[in-house]
Amino acid sequence: SMIFFFSSRRRHTRCSGVSWARRCVQETGVHGDIFAEFFRRARCSAQPQQRIILLGPPGSGKGTQSPRLRDQYCWCHISTGDLLRKNVKEGTELGKKAKSIMEAGGLVPDDIVVNLIRDELKKPDCERGMILDGFPRTVEQAKKLDEFLAKDNMQIDQAIEFKVNDEDLVERITGRRVHQQSGRSYHLKYCPPQVAGLDDITGEPLIQRKDDKEDVLRSRLNQYYEKTFPLINYYASRGIIQQIDASQGIDPTWTTLQNLSLIHIS
Repeated sequence: SMIFFFSSRRRHTRCSGVSWARRCVQETGVHGDIFAEFFRRARCSAQPQQRIILLGPPGSGKGTQSPRLRDQYCWCHISTGDLLRKNVKEGTELGKKAKSIMEAGGLVPDDIVVNLIRDELKKPDCERGMILDGFPRTVEQAKKLDEFLAKDNMQIDQAIEFKVNDEDLVERITGRRVHQQSGRSYHLKYCPPQVAGLDDITGEPLIQRKDDKEDVLRSRLNQYYEKTFPLINYYASRGIIQQIDASQGIDPTWTTLQNLSLIHIS
């Protein structure tokens, strides 16, 4: 277990594990940010170490559940889109290569994306594990990822498929409305604004994003089934695929995720 030593004017105390946390507060007077960090480290030390891939069609809820998994189990969340933008902005060597390719209208090669992921995994935040969202998108990319991870004696431990019926996805996505300036999001059926078509706070008009229109969504779904869906069989052949019903809503889906066997692997 993790051991922490806290010193104060009152007493020097050895604290081991979460069960001693409250006693440490009483004996040392440690509180606030320092104690919150102790609590976090002690809790994280008890969590399973996992490298997980989330699979599922657009709008299935992967981006909603990833932060919950990250916060609960102390795994880093790697969104390849965010990762590319971050490295381009920071001007890293790989970021510069990616920027020149993107500015020329090309697709960033798999080797660059996988190397970005490898670099991210070496950071302290990813020490206990990762949630990978947005990559791989094809079987070839999955093989490339496995190859690169193996060089660092790592592997993908679990892949989770978020299953949602296409028609449910269409209703979920096409009903979205957004306040462009603030990013506040509404839904015509599940979370409507107080006044139809207007933001609750500013009263300004809401918009439907291009990606949320049905024809665009149908196209993205076709691409998913053609290129990404074969990953289900790829990971199933290795015995590491798990499936959840992601049509149940945010909180029930989170409960299902917590009950998966992967959460209890140590």
